[in-house]
Amino acid sequence: MKELWEIIKKLWSNKRTRALSILIIYAVFFTFVFILISNGTNKSANLVEEPNDDKFAEIKDITNFRLEIIGEEAFEYDTVTNLITYNNQEYELEDVPSLVSKYSLDIYIPVNVYNLLQVSVLESTNHLDNSNTYLVKTSDFQKIIYNDDSDIDGYIKITVYNNNENIKIDLSNYYNYVVNMELRG
Repeated sequence: MKELWEIIKKLWSNKRTRALSILIIYAVFFTFVFILISNGTNKSANLVEEPNDDKFAEIKDITNFRLEIIGEEAFEYDTVTNLITYNNQEYELEDVPSLVSKYSLDIYIPVNVYNLLQVSVLESTNHLDNSNTYLVKTSDFQKIIYNDDSDIDGYIKITVYNNNENIKIDLSNYYNYVVNMELRG
């Protein structure tokens, strides 16, 4: 041990080896700090992707659900079976494009429903039927679904039942507004 200490003293007395030693110590220190910071950054990035909010915890996995659209006419779309219930009859998705042309089912893909729920505000919770009702600004609906930046007043209601098993989008007010606008314009 004394020999090692003597070698360190000898190296430390030389200006070049002392400078090199200090650089190595700094490199080790900053590498350690960088590793700690990058580990902390990864943890906070995960928090941003999955916020600890009940609404977002509820809608994380939104791929298999039964979607009910209420508007001028009502229909249900089951993403698991790809069946549409329209006027109390079931159709396969490929067979009904003309029946539900006003609703264009391609628009209500899971990612768009998820995006609608992300911009929504919780209106109420019903513990009896295990549902949450959210309000989405009509202008946000237009922007997400139709990629239209029009400034429309009003809200659309989205009700989520049983942790995404059933999702009901009530477009009645939206279509009433659109019909009134068409009659005026």
